Amino acid sequence: MAEEILTPEVIEEFLTSQKRRGIGPASLEAYRRNLKKLYDCLPEEKRLTPETGRMWKERMEAQGVSPRSVNSRLSTLNSLCDFLGRREFQIYDFLKEQEIVQPELTRTEYLRLLQAAKTQEKEKVYLLVKVLGGAGLRIQELPQLTAEAVRAGAVELRYHNDRCRRVLRIPAELQRELLAYIRREDIADGPVFRTAAGSPIARTYAVKLLRSVSGAAHVEAEKATPRCLWNMYCATRETILGSISVLADQVYDRMLEQEQRTTGWNT
Repeated sequence: MAEEILTPEVIEEFLTSQKRRGIGPASLEAYRRNLKKLYDCLPEEKRLTPETGRMWKERMEAQGVSPRSVNSRLSTLNSLCDFLGRREFQIYDFLKEQEIVQPELTRTEYLRLLQAAKTQEKEKVYLLVKVLGGAGLRIQELPQLTAEAVRAGAVELRYHNDRCRRVLRIPAELQRELLAYIRREDIADGPVFRTAAGSPIARTYAVKLLRSVSGAAHVEAEKATPRCLWNMYCATRETILGSISVLADQVYDRMLEQEQRTTGWNT
């Protein structure tokens, strides 16, 4: 019969097989989310058939799911079908994704954002710009920047249901500014960037704060976003690491030249 029953047990077996193949935690978590959406979408019998992919795709389009997300979920379905030995259930009629050109924030524009926030005495905005663009904190990690982490000088960031972790060092000058800020705001614990009720600020509000100084900084509003700050941070790091690599090559070449003068074949 041209059908398969999808069960939670089958999903776990598939995920285990992918883990054995070396698939990373982030990808496994994405697979899990996609398959849960598929499972919830299936009729009560939870049967997979050759028509499942097409019907799921049409439903997602009707719900306004972005082409990228649709294609990601269909790709997960194809991997599952391959695992089940049901390649005839696979779908390759993916949606065409529209390429989104991300505006580039320069280091000079970043500094202008800081200066504008400072001139307008918007300390929270100043620190937000510096935390995202200077320290390299991603917007989804912002609630994890707590008063306790500031005092410690580093924050252990956890994501993907605690499966992934990274430790972010808070630069000394930024730590000093944050410590002064949490003292003045009487923030003893919990998130540094918070609402009046003490909850972490929402992403939309963070963008609003950033754009509140973009005009005075002569920076396009489309560039005053957490994503652009993150990209600028990464580009700055890559430039520095590239310079270090060149310097290391130069030092190594000089060392070889010195050794050649003493131990070379024709010396």
